[in-house]
Amino acid sequence: MQKIRIETGRAAAPGGWYSQAFRVGELVFTAGVTGTDPQTGQLVGPGDIVAQTHQIMKNLAAILEEAGSDLGHVVKTLVFVADIDQFSLFNETYKAYFPKDPPARSTMQVGRFNGGMAIEIEAVAVAKG
Repeated sequence: MQKIRIETGRAAAPGGWYSQAFRVGELVFTAGVTGTDPQTGQLVGPGDIVAQTHQIMKNLAAILEEAGSDLGHVVKTLVFVADIDQFSLFNETYKAYFPKDPPARSTMQVGRFNGGMAIEIEAVAVAKG
Protein backbone atom coordinates (compact mmCIF):
# COMPACT_ATOMS: atom_id res chain seq x y z
CA MET A 1 0.00 0.00 0.00
CA GLN A 2 1.27 3.44 -0.90
CA LYS A 3 1.77 6.13 1.74
CA ILE A 4 0.98 9.68 0.69
CA ARG A 5 2.48 12.60 2.60
CA ILE A 6 -0.10 15.23 3.53
CA GLU A 7 0.88 18.87 3.80
CA THR A 8 -1.21 22.05 3.94
CA GLY A 9 -0.44 25.68 4.68
CA ARG A 10 -3.90 26.01 6.24
CA ALA A 11 -2.51 24.32 9.36
CA ALA A 12 0.58 25.18 11.35
CA ALA A 13 3.84 23.97 9.83
CA PRO A 14 5.64 21.23 11.74
CA GLY A 15 7.89 22.54 14.48
CA GLY A 16 10.54 19.92 13.81
CA TRP A 17 11.60 17.21 11.37
CA TYR A 18 8.27 15.46 10.79
CA SER A 19 5.27 15.48 8.45
CA GLN A 20 1.82 16.83 9.24
CA ALA A 21 0.18 13.54 8.24
CA PHE A 22 0.19 10.51 5.98
CA ARG A 23 -2.63 8.79 4.17
CA VAL A 24 -2.22 5.06 3.76
CA GLY A 25 -5.11 3.48 1.88
CA GLU A 26 -8.28 4.79 3.49
CA LEU A 27 -6.60 5.76 6.77
CA VAL A 28 -5.13 9.14 7.71
CA PHE A 29 -2.55 9.39 10.51
CA THR A 30 -1.68 12.86 11.81
CA ALA A 31 1.30 13.98 13.79
CA GLY A 32 0.68 15.73 17.08
CA VAL A 33 -1.18 18.94 16.23
CA THR A 34 -0.59 22.05 18.32
CA GLY A 35 -2.48 25.29 18.87
CA THR A 36 -0.19 27.27 16.60
CA ASP A 37 -1.83 29.80 14.29
CA PRO A 38 -0.76 28.96 10.71
CA GLN A 39 -0.89 32.65 9.70
CA THR A 40 1.40 34.00 12.43
CA GLY A 41 3.35 30.88 13.38
CA GLN A 42 2.66 31.75 17.02
CA LEU A 43 1.03 29.62 19.71
CA VAL A 44 -2.42 30.97 20.55
CA GLY A 45 -3.21 31.64 24.20
CA PRO A 46 -0.03 30.50 25.93
CA GLY A 47 -1.12 28.35 28.87
CA ASP A 48 -4.80 28.48 27.77
CA ILE A 49 -5.99 24.92 27.10
CA VAL A 50 -9.37 26.07 25.74
CA ALA A 51 -7.96 28.53 23.17
CA GLN A 52 -5.33 26.01 22.11
CA THR A 53 -7.89 23.22 21.76
CA HIS A 54 -9.98 25.39 19.43
CA GLN A 55 -6.92 26.17 17.29
CA ILE A 56 -5.84 22.54 17.27
CA MET A 57 -9.22 21.48 15.97
CA LYS A 58 -9.03 24.11 13.19
CA ASN A 59 -5.55 22.86 12.26
CA LEU A 60 -6.62 19.23 12.48
CA ALA A 61 -9.67 19.89 10.28
CA ALA A 62 -7.45 21.53 7.63
CA ILE A 63 -5.02 18.61 7.61
CA LEU A 64 -7.81 16.04 7.39
CA GLU A 65 -9.52 17.95 4.59
CA GLU A 66 -6.28 17.98 2.62
CA ALA A 67 -6.15 14.20 3.07
CA GLY A 68 -9.75 13.64 1.92
CA SER A 69 -11.28 13.30 5.36
CA ASP A 70 -12.80 15.48 8.08
CA LEU A 71 -13.45 15.61 11.82
CA GLY A 72 -16.56 13.48 11.38
CA HIS A 73 -14.37 10.61 10.19
CA VAL A 74 -11.93 10.62 13.11
CA VAL A 75 -11.87 7.21 14.81
CA LYS A 76 -9.11 7.70 17.40
CA THR A 77 -7.33 10.57 19.11
CA LEU A 78 -4.37 10.68 21.43
CA VAL A 79 -4.31 13.75 23.63
CA PHE A 80 -1.32 15.05 25.56
CA VAL A 81 -1.99 17.67 28.24
CA ALA A 82 0.47 19.61 30.35
CA ASP A 83 -1.86 19.61 33.38
CA ILE A 84 -4.46 16.88 33.92
CA ASP A 85 -6.27 19.22 36.32
CA GLN A 86 -7.39 21.14 33.20
CA PHE A 87 -8.94 18.00 31.70
CA SER A 88 -12.53 19.13 32.26
CA LEU A 89 -11.87 22.42 30.42
CA PHE A 90 -10.38 20.51 27.52
CA ASN A 91 -13.13 17.87 27.52
CA GLU A 92 -15.96 20.42 27.30
CA THR A 93 -14.22 22.18 24.40
CA TYR A 94 -13.49 18.89 22.63
CA LYS A 95 -17.15 17.80 22.90
CA ALA A 96 -18.20 20.70 20.66
CA TYR A 97 -16.19 19.19 17.79
CA PHE A 98 -17.40 15.62 18.32
CA PRO A 99 -21.01 16.03 19.53
CA LYS A 100 -22.10 12.55 18.43
CA ASP A 101 -20.20 9.24 18.33
CA PRO A 102 -16.93 10.70 19.64
CA PRO A 103 -13.73 8.99 18.57
CA ALA A 104 -11.95 6.52 20.80
CA ARG A 105 -9.51 8.57 22.85
CA SER A 106 -6.55 8.28 25.18
CA THR A 107 -5.48 11.26 27.26
CA MET A 108 -2.30 11.59 29.26
CA GLN A 109 -0.48 14.22 31.23
CA VAL A 110 3.00 14.73 29.88
CA GLY A 111 4.19 17.48 32.18
CA ARG A 112 5.63 20.73 30.96
CA PHE A 113 5.64 21.58 27.27
CA ASN A 114 7.85 24.36 25.90
CA GLY A 115 6.65 27.93 25.44
CA GLY A 116 3.23 27.85 27.09
CA MET A 117 1.88 24.90 25.13
CA ALA A 118 -0.93 23.29 27.14
CA ILE A 119 -2.12 20.52 24.80
CA GLU A 120 -1.29 18.50 21.67
CA ILE A 121 -3.62 16.12 19.80
CA GLU A 122 -2.93 13.47 17.16
CA ALA A 123 -5.63 11.64 15.25
CA VAL A 124 -6.43 8.67 13.06
CA ALA A 125 -9.28 9.09 10.58
CA VAL A 126 -10.82 7.26 7.66
CA ALA A 127 -11.21 8.89 4.27
CA LYS A 128 -14.62 10.18 3.23
CA GLY A 129 -16.57 8.10 0.76
